[in-house]
Amino acid sequence: MNEQRLHAYNQLIQTLLDCPSGEEPEILAANTELLDADFVQVVAAAEHFAQQGEENTAEFKQV
Repeated sequence: MNEQRLHAYNQLIQTLLDCPSGEEPEILAANTELLDADFVQVVAAAEHFAQQGEENTAEFKQV
């Protein structure tokens, strides 16, 4: 996964976190090119670090 793709994943994650409830399906539908196994790995890693209390690491994954 290249840096540009990782940045796009992180932007999508931030957009989803910031959007009003209920708008997630529309955002995902508009970004289907980013919905792949690597995206799932980035989300899972950020979630794991957040659950472990490592907010700084989770935030880094979302930059």
